[in-house]
Amino acid sequence: MMQIQINSELCSAVKDFPTDIKLGDLCHKIYQITGIEPNEMKLHLNNGIKDVETIDRPLATSDCLILDGTFDTIIVEDTNSESITNQLKNKTTDDVEFKLSEDDYKRRSDTALQWKRENKYGRFNPEYVGRLKKERALRDAKIETLKLNERCSVKTPDQPERRGWLRFIGKIPDINKEDIWCGIEFDEPLGKNNGSFSGKVYFGPTKDNYGGFIKPIHVESGKQYTPFSDFEQSDDEI
Repeated sequence: MMQIQINSELCSAVKDFPTDIKLGDLCHKIYQITGIEPNEMKLHLNNGIKDVETIDRPLATSDCLILDGTFDTIIVEDTNSESITNQLKNKTTDDVEFKLSEDDYKRRSDTALQWKRENKYGRFNPEYVGRLKKERALRDAKIETLKLNERCSVKTPDQPERRGWLRFIGKIPDINKEDIWCGIEFDEPLGKNNGSFSGKVYFGPTKDNYGGFIKPIHVESGKQYTPFSDFEQSDDEI
């Protein structure tokens, strides 16, 4: 499995995908994240700096996509200008030639707002709202325990513990405008960047692959998190 960032005009998420996946299966998984119809998708495979490949009609082929590390982000473009997701993106309801009052707009049955209500999308999904509030409360509590420029430990699912320095805590708008990230300068080249994302430097810059952005829930800080090589040195001296 490999973690891939899925970005669209409306949302952003990091998901695990098999390293060898049929494009059709990938599109249907992306639909569940973005709401963009698979037959209306255009996929931009991006390495954080530029597109390395563009797939105009991913459903038109039975090919597999190999996740080999040459890209870590898929930017999903909605090619249907009349789709619900493009309605949400363009927010045209304030700028149309005729004006609707807020009450009239809410009563209409053909609007993006009504679609969100019927499909329990976003803030209209009680389960989603409850989960989001809980996750943010846990995140905020964790952030209170972290200290910038202190040694840290990173423990993410299916990966061994990594250690380094906590260099950044904050938002990265190019990922999304809500989440908060921890910027880690790793002791070893176990990251995915050099402290920058989409051309903007958030800390460092470090050497290539010595930087990474991690959700706070996976980070602990404290002077006890010395480099692993220090532990190995101590064992040799005992």
